[in-house]
Amino acid sequence: MHYVICYDLEDDRLRGKTAKALERHGCTRVQRSVFAAPNMDKKELARLLADLQRLLAGRHAPGDSLLVLPLRDEHVAEIRVLGDNNILAELEKVPLKIIL
Repeated sequence: MHYVICYDLEDDRLRGKTAKALERHGCTRVQRSVFAAPNMDKKELARLLADLQRLLAGRHAPGDSLLVLPLRDEHVAEIRVLGDNNILAELEKVPLKIIL
């Protein structure tokens, strides 16, 4: 499953740490506070969410939020981008599977 992760965090330092945590887990920045997590399985998602929970626990300001939105494979083709950023096209690439 693919995921789109976006956040609205007031503190600059917390925003930076959140972005680095997302990148460590293989997420790709789409916009300043929007990331794509292509082909993430349930275990990877659970580890990512646990790391983000630890990072944000007690540090976020009132009104801060982080959203993790699932994106099914069949909906990727429906994504429309206006402007120059086409990083979401990476989601359309089908991962190779080796069957022995």
